Amino acid sequence: MNTKNRIILICLALCFTVLNLQGQSIQLERVEPPSWWVGMESSSLQLLVYGENISFSTPMINYPGVEVKSVVKLENPNYLFVNLNISAETQPGSFEIIFMKGKKRLTSFQYQLEQKNNRSSNGQTVDGADVFYLITPDRFANGNKGNDSTDDTIEKVNRDDMHGRHGGDLKGVEDHLDYVQELGATTLWLNPFLENDQPAYSYHGYGISDFYRTDSRFGSNEDFKNLTKVCHVRGMKMIMDQVFNHCGAGHWWMNDLPARDWLNQWDTFTRSSFTNVAASDPHVSLSDYDLFTKGWFDVNLPDLNLQNEFLATYLIQNSIWWVEYAQLDGIRMDTYPYPDKQVMADWVKRVKLEYPDFYIVAETWESKASSLSYWNRIGSNADGYDPQINSVCDYPLYYAMLKAFGEDGNVYKLYETLAEDFVYGNASNNKIFNGNHDVPRLYTLLGENMSKVKLSMAFTLTTRGIPQLYYGDEILLAGNKPDGVLRKDFPGGWKSDKRNAFSKEGRTVEENELYTYVNNILKWRKNAEEIHEGRLIHFQPYDNVYVYFRSLGDKRTMVIINNNNRKFEKYNLARFNEALEGYRSGTDVITKSNYLTLGYIDIEPNTALIIELKK
Repeated sequence: MNTKNRIILICLALCFTVLNLQGQSIQLERVEPPSWWVGMESSSLQLLVYGENISFSTPMINYPGVEVKSVVKLENPNYLFVNLNISAETQPGSFEIIFMKGKKRLTSFQYQLEQKNNRSSNGQTVDGADVFYLITPDRFANGNKGNDSTDDTIEKVNRDDMHGRHGGDLKGVEDHLDYVQELGATTLWLNPFLENDQPAYSYHGYGISDFYRTDSRFGSNEDFKNLTKVCHVRGMKMIMDQVFNHCGAGHWWMNDLPARDWLNQWDTFTRSSFTNVAASDPHVSLSDYDLFTKGWFDVNLPDLNLQNEFLATYLIQNSIWWVEYAQLDGIRMDTYPYPDKQVMADWVKRVKLEYPDFYIVAETWESKASSLSYWNRIGSNADGYDPQINSVCDYPLYYAMLKAFGEDGNVYKLYETLAEDFVYGNASNNKIFNGNHDVPRLYTLLGENMSKVKLSMAFTLTTRGIPQLYYGDEILLAGNKPDGVLRKDFPGGWKSDKRNAFSKEGRTVEENELYTYVNNILKWRKNAEEIHEGRLIHFQPYDNVYVYFRSLGDKRTMVIINNNNRKFEKYNLARFNEALEGYRSGTDVITKSNYLTLGYIDIEPNTALIIELKK
């Protein structure tokens, strides 16, 4: 073939390609975020547009104050990223995004801009006055049997399978808000309720398949929005559990990724090392760092690559969308150290730009305060990294509790752990807990010893920090691994249950004993400002007795924890005179016993005294 003929064939091929592109159909499937707000501090908005061959079109918008700044195409022709500028003068309303090819209109999308809500600023949205109540929605209560199994999701209800879906939902949570509030908790934290469309083991919520859609087996977006509204009417708060590190294998984009680097890809399946210290280790090797941050949690949890700027923006906007849509009071961010840490810091800054007093707590599973403090500090670390976050999950104190109140434990572990609070930016903002959805039940870990569980509850609810309880721990739910056992159904959450532990009559004597114990502390704690924000003064434990004080102005409470199997008669309080000076008597919060003098005191075995001091 001569050169002239070769050129003719190439030109014909190009012509056929152009004709083919012109004839391709455009199928618009998604625009995300699906809506936005005017009055935001940031004028920028990135729209992810998805649909077959959508990149062969040009989006056009004609709405006062809304400008298309740029349109970005990635390697997949089924995606467009449209960058908008929404001026401060833009009014709420609806406008059409028209997708054109030349002069031909191919398809359109009606986009809604609403007015951003004005939030009153009374300090941090969640603080030491609050008490979290953590719920795994699938295992708490079934309020709507009609959504136990749904046509648009794969896994169906099966209460006989400990790892299966049991039918709990948002309506079940709403139906039992009286129980949560009467217990004394102020703030709901739900494990993720977004769609998890996986063939199996989807109940826990951490394998998200649609970041903008409530799982239909839990309810709808409107149901969650209404649940939050009902909480606010009651004076309660709502924390949303969000995930940036991974999505579910059933996520809608997994069959058609926007770009190869949307995920952290390996030649073969590679699991994360789960070595959290790698993120803060000044001597870490690149291979160890990559294995920790880029390895997958599991085969069904693909690892998201936040170094892709379009994905990072997508997730940050999604987080803000839920805050504004549902009027959230806080976010608990799952697996905070795992994704790109600079993106995580940028996310915090972006949220705080819109909501300066908004509460964000990072899941940071570190056993040592020195490592945990990398994420909770004022200013930058030695490596120049500023995490921006100021509340972390206090695992060092959790582990200290287990050691202190476990078999042959010593409360010195609590003392020495709290003595390291100097490493934190704000230790009083740490979320403290004695149980959650990732660890065996408290009652099980403490050898099913009621007295030790009580000591743990007394400590958690009176030391520094923002306390969190896990549903059912207040009624002695037991359970170890596997996960399905420790995340068991709350008795009475299903109409077919043999008993209803949401009521006094449906609980055993032992369950009522602990419930009442926790309830008494929580009722008192609501107005105990010295516990909410007061100074912690503690004394070195001797003879396995730990004494500490919480003080704010003239309000002062003394806590005495006797972690022994023996009674102390006439325990001498003289060593604590510096904290007792000016106070003459006190009342025990739990037993209501009055102490007319503060020289000596009797302490029963394995007992906590919470004494409100009086001048």
